[in-house]
Amino acid sequence: MKILDIDKKEETISLRIEDLNDLWTLYNTIAKNDHVTSRTNRRIVLKEGSKGERKQMKLKLNVDSIAFHEFSNRLRVKGTILEGPEDFVSYGTYHTFNIEPGQKLTIEKPKWLKSEIKRLRKSPRFQTDFVMLIVAIETGLATIALITNYSHNRIATVKKNIPGKRYEQSYRNKAYEEFYNDISSIIKEKIESVDIKIIIICGPGSTKDHLKRYINEKAQITRLPKIVSIQASSGTESAILETLKSKELKLLKKNVKIFLETEKIEEIFQLFSTNSDLIAIGFDEISNAIEKRAVKELFCADILIRGASKKQKLRIEQLLNGVESLGGEIHILSSEHPTGQQIIDLGSIVAILRFKI
Repeated sequence: MKILDIDKKEETISLRIEDLNDLWTLYNTIAKNDHVTSRTNRRIVLKEGSKGERKQMKLKLNVDSIAFHEFSNRLRVKGTILEGPEDFVSYGTYHTFNIEPGQKLTIEKPKWLKSEIKRLRKSPRFQTDFVMLIVAIETGLATIALITNYSHNRIATVKKNIPGKRYEQSYRNKAYEEFYNDISSIIKEKIESVDIKIIIICGPGSTKDHLKRYINEKAQITRLPKIVSIQASSGTESAILETLKSKELKLLKKNVKIFLETEKIEEIFQLFSTNSDLIAIGFDEISNAIEKRAVKELFCADILIRGASKKQKLRIEQLLNGVESLGGEIHILSSEHPTGQQIIDLGSIVAILRFKI
């Protein structure tokens, strides 16, 4: 993200978006009733009965809602029009900006917080095109999930009755063939709509390797990405979470947000069981730890920042500034990932301490 101008008097910041990381940062920065100005296209009806035509214009919106669309690489900012060409727009009517990389915009807030400005200056530099499909598989059961740096979506569960070993091998082979075909069809459909970079097949025994062979030899999938098989305990969602923690996966991909966050969450729960005095939970405990200069890392769910009231935002601001003044690290976790959900379950804000207090 490139900051083009900061007007402290008008409380505006103008910037240019460079990639998906920047869109996610703005998703957690722009709030309801902020004012956003950008160039956009709007359909204008010049003659009654005509379909109208799209004209490019500059509009200022009072933000009503904001949505992050990672697979279309855009941020949708909806609001009512405050400023624009009077000949073509009616003030107070709704419009939606489709903000994409390369676009410029100006954001105006009642008061910019220091932590918000720092967030814009330090927009994360994670791998932006990371899209992974994970298939957890065991005999007769498979769970398929699509995972990115910002979301974790279970897209299908496949079940198939596989005859036991007392049945003829031909019956068993046919059932397995149908099972693998059902899974492959889902994978093929997803590859056609999403630019998947890697497929992970995890599970116990040899079933995962048989599926990998079937996909490579029989599934007839064009643009098939690299497939890697990893040992896991089952064909359920829990095996997918287990695989995200695996060393094999971390070695495959570097600078991936979800892997780094998963590792940190594991550290938190490990400390809970071995040295819980090094964990602080909630505003009061963390504020106390900051006063004692004890905070090493702070973890905050993105939903806490986006849904905060004015009073709560100021409390969050105090914590973030306090941690930064100590040289601590701040991690904002996506609530669309299990890691973010785990932080939410702990109260949405957690800290690891340097020492016991």
